[in-house]
Amino acid sequence: MKMVWRFLDTGPLPAANNMALDKVILNSLRCGQASNTLRFLEFSPPCALVGYHQAVELEVEEEYCHQQGIEINRRITGGGNLYLDEGQIGWEIFAHKETRGIPRNSEDMCRLMCEGVVIGLAKLGVEARFRPKNEIEVQGRKISGAGGTEMGNAFLYQGTLLIDFDVDTMIKCLKLPINKFDDQQIQTFRRRVICLREILGNLPPIPVIKRSLADGFAESFKIHLEPGDLTQNEKLLWEKELPRFQSEEWIRGKRPKLQGSSLSVVDWKTRGGFIRVSVLLDPTRHRIKSAVITGDFLAHPESSILDLEAAIKDSSSHPSDILKTLRHFFAVNHIRISGVEPEDFHQALCLAISKAGDGQGQPLEDAGRMEAKFP
Repeated sequence: MKMVWRFLDTGPLPAANNMALDKVILNSLRCGQASNTLRFLEFSPPCALVGYHQAVELEVEEEYCHQQGIEINRRITGGGNLYLDEGQIGWEIFAHKETRGIPRNSEDMCRLMCEGVVIGLAKLGVEARFRPKNEIEVQGRKISGAGGTEMGNAFLYQGTLLIDFDVDTMIKCLKLPINKFDDQQIQTFRRRVICLREILGNLPPIPVIKRSLADGFAESFKIHLEPGDLTQNEKLLWEKELPRFQSEEWIRGKRPKLQGSSLSVVDWKTRGGFIRVSVLLDPTRHRIKSAVITGDFLAHPESSILDLEAAIKDSSSHPSDILKTLRHFFAVNHIRISGVEPEDFHQALCLAISKAGDGQGQPLEDAGRMEAKFP
């Protein structure tokens, strides 16, 4: 007999309302006052969200957001900065850790969480795949990212599906690893994401898209979804929690004085062509926040560089750890780049990280290319 999960579709809400509700549902599940739940959520007005451990001033173009009426808020989950508007559907899984069929291994768990979206997209005629660590891609381009958190014996895993996405506004309102005055870099960044409208041309009605996703999750988890509502206790707790999630204290977070974020861009010449690496560094945690890799080399399979960027994201910035990550990635994924070795990417990344860490990286708003000495 299939397990029964609650299905919630809470519709368009302001960012603070959605973030407060995440905490309420997760806490209810932890306390045994709610069952495993699949929730669909939407955001109106548009918002820029930072991850729980991020700093707004390092991740969001605040002046632009204020001018455009884009809300700013903070998730209870980790991960990177996001732009969310009416052209996206959020999906969330709230479940007990001991739920039958949910893997303990983190990568296997992430794969299962995303599999529902992959199956749901297939029902719409879209071929998608899971990209480690936590993305879903179509035609080599990102259509959904995901992440999660836990509370006691319960966890939340969430992601967004790009339906009709405004990439230009995302570029303007978030601090990203690109030079916003470089048209080539902007065009390259645009090609890294894709939405349903671009794939299908004419979008199915939103209820049809949601139904396909819900069926995908039901099939993936081998469950029956029962449409429901918030419990009375959840509604009361939501009302109580909302002021906190609307407060500057929550949005800004309690953090020590932060170092400014900088963009470091280098070129590195190899036998197979040049590599251009753009890196955003978190010097406090010694992590690579994100990286964009371009160049004139030839890589097979076609999605290998985007997969490599995903593997590098939020990884250690120590040179030995970077080399270990690169060698493992190339070995496991059977990447073929004529004339380019993992050590070439290692050299380019380390040079970019060194420049950013030494304060030689440039502010995001006026960053330009820095050329490395060619070997």
